[in-house]
Amino acid sequence: MPAADPSPSGSPRAGRAGRPADRKPERAGLLLVLVVLAVAAMLGLGTWQVQRLAWKTDLIEQRAASLAADPVALPVFGPAATPEELAEWSFRRVRMTGHFRHDKELYQAAKSLNGNSGYHILTPFERTDLPEGTAQTVLVSRGWVPLDHKDPATRAAGQIPGEVTVTGVARVPRTTAWVVPDNRPSENFWFTIDTKVMGDFVGETLAPVYVEADATPIPGDLPKGGQTRSELPNDHLQYAITWYALAISLIVIYVVYRRRR
Repeated sequence: MPAADPSPSGSPRAGRAGRPADRKPERAGLLLVLVVLAVAAMLGLGTWQVQRLAWKTDLIEQRAASLAADPVALPVFGPAATPEELAEWSFRRVRMTGHFRHDKELYQAAKSLNGNSGYHILTPFERTDLPEGTAQTVLVSRGWVPLDHKDPATRAAGQIPGEVTVTGVARVPRTTAWVVPDNRPSENFWFTIDTKVMGDFVGETLAPVYVEADATPIPGDLPKGGQTRSELPNDHLQYAITWYALAISLIVIYVVYRRRR
C-alpha cells in the first residue's frame, strides 16, 4: 500500500532546504519597494539639478552684469574682511592708480586663452590713489608671456615705470584643488595664487584680493592682459533631464516586467 502524502491538501510542498516553494508575493513586494525608492531618489536628484540650474543661471547673469559695468575704485580691505565681503567683489571691474614693483615679480604657470604654455606675470602694485595715511599693495596679474619671455629683460618695454592706472577684474584667490601641484616658493614658481604666502615671499602685506589686468595695450605688447576666464559651465539642465529620464525608464521597465509575469 503506497505511503500517504504527509502534506496537507492544497498546501504548497516544502521546497529545498525546507523553505516554501512559492515566495513570489514576497519577492514582488520587495522588488516594488526597491523600484519606488530608486525612482524617488532619481526624481529627487533631478529636482535638485533644476534648483542648481536656477542658481547657476542667476550667477552667470550676475557675473556678466559685473563684467559689463564701468570699473570702480577697488576698496581697501582690512585684515578683518570676511569671505562674504570679499566675494561681493569677485569678478567686478575695478581701477586703481599706483606703481608696479617690477623687482618683485612672481611667475605663475599658465596657458594663454589660445592654449599656449607660458607664465602669468604677477606684480605687487603699490597704490597712490588712497587717502593720506592709508596704504595698500595689491597683487596684479598683468597677463601672459610665452616661456621664452619669462626674463624681464626680454620684455623691457612692458616694464612700465612711474605712476599708472590699472583697470581689470577683481578676483578672490580660490581654494587649491587636490589635483593642482603645490607652489614652489623657493623657485618663485607658482601654480595657484595665495596672497598670504606670496606676500611673505616678496616682503609685502598684500590685499586679500588680486586684480587681473584687462587687455589695455602696453608698450611691447607683453605681458598680454585680458586673460580672465569668466565662463561658468552650466550642464544642470542636461543632468536634470538625465535623472528624470532614468526614473521614467525604470518605471516602464518595471511595468513591462510585471505584465509579463
